Amino acid sequence: MRVVRHVKDSVFVSHDGPPDRMGAAPDANTLRQRVIDAAQDDPRVRGLLDYGSRSEGRDDEWSDVDLAVFIRDEDYEGFDRDWEAWAAGFGPLLLAFVGDIDNHWVVYDHDPQPLRADYHLHRASVAHGDYLASWPNAPLSAGHMLLVDKDGTLRSHVERMVGRDLGPPDPAHRGELVIAGFWYYAVRTWCKLQRGASWGVRFDISFIMHGNLMAILRLEAGRIERWTAADAAADIERDISDERLAALNACIPTPDPASLAPALGRIVQLGALASAGAAARYDQAWPEELARRMIELTGER
Repeated sequence: MRVVRHVKDSVFVSHDGPPDRMGAAPDANTLRQRVIDAAQDDPRVRGLLDYGSRSEGRDDEWSDVDLAVFIRDEDYEGFDRDWEAWAAGFGPLLLAFVGDIDNHWVVYDHDPQPLRADYHLHRASVAHGDYLASWPNAPLSAGHMLLVDKDGTLRSHVERMVGRDLGPPDPAHRGELVIAGFWYYAVRTWCKLQRGASWGVRFDISFIMHGNLMAILRLEAGRIERWTAADAAADIERDISDERLAALNACIPTPDPASLAPALGRIVQLGALASAGAAARYDQAWPEELARRMIELTGER
């Protein structure tokens, strides 16, 4: 499942006077069409794909715009160097930065809320290999994803993505690893609790324990169809039972440091139930003895 990436390079943008050469701040549909029109007119741009929620029919008014831009190889370095000016041509920028996976993220000024966009720049030659086969996308149709294809090299890749399963190739193995990770970090988090490292415990609970727990709950419920494309929390309220959701909600500590130990105890209890259920679904072993020990250690005295 996806994790948050660090920022590699960032540009903080302010502007006065006219926001941009194309007029008003864009909404998502307007921004998308502006990029399509610019790509059609720019000989450096050979292809454009929508690899986000819109191509899969999952977008709403709060969704960002995710566009993969394929640049002629000999123009790539220059395009990449001046990408911020290119992006600013579509609307007033509030933020522009390059993440450590080389995605080019921007935020446009828009009302009522700023609009996020992710421009993933590629050399056009990657369309001749197998690189696109690894993308975790399942568009509704080729037309939903394929926006520009001047050289005709992208369509065959996109057509193979339509409607495909985005679950893990080997659910049992993936479940074994997630369950093992959960119980390893259960021990680590308990050790931090004994040291009195309250913020270390909060970090482990919020960033690691909850994430692994939600992944195990997905495995138990068999709701892993978007495993390779989304984080474990995406639509978790819809994908697990009301009983499990209520138990998960009870795993959140309060600002009081005294709430950390009981929250960890509830996380361990729910983790044991979900681990057993997931292991049964995929006919695999799980560390039951370690779970028993952790239930003893974290149980309320």
